Amino acid sequence: MASTRLYPGMCDASLEIFFNEKENELMIIKGGSVMNYDSLPDSETQFLDEIIKNETDVRMILESWSLSNKDQKKMLAKCRFGGLNFSPDYKNGECQPDGIDCPLANECIGFGKVCKPINYNGNRLSNFDIKTIQLLISSMKNTVIAEELEIPLGSFETYRTKLYKNLNVNTKQELARVAIELGLV
Repeated sequence: MASTRLYPGMCDASLEIFFNEKENELMIIKGGSVMNYDSLPDSETQFLDEIIKNETDVRMILESWSLSNKDQKKMLAKCRFGGLNFSPDYKNGECQPDGIDCPLANECIGFGKVCKPINYNGNRLSNFDIKTIQLLISSMKNTVIAEELEIPLGSFETYRTKLYKNLNVNTKQELARVAIELGLV
């Protein structure tokens, strides 16, 4: 029997923000509805105001982009919470940033500040970790993955073992579950 997973916000009071690349729109799931981010009342985005207020680096970067307060909040929402996954972005006063595959990552002054690195099981995942996870859950053989990552096979196998331990997984299937949970696929 197949199980169906619902995105956050479909059947609870949580908020899920995601960027729809096809439509080039920032969207939300809240109260069982999928709608445009701009239709979200200001009362629902106060947590973004708090982040901007409390994180000086974020505030300075957003201000340097000459954005209005409303656009600063929208950019923060897109960069930090814009991935669609099964972990709510905001629920009961708690925020959970998403990993975004941003084409500007290495060029953006906000990289790692406005957007946040993915953490799982108490471990911060690097871009290399994320790329490795995505390759490991594919149908590629380990030798091909090692070549793709440009590391020797022995080093890859040692690295893979450490990665599995840090993520508390033992199998490729468990790793795929983690990748889905984090929105990496």
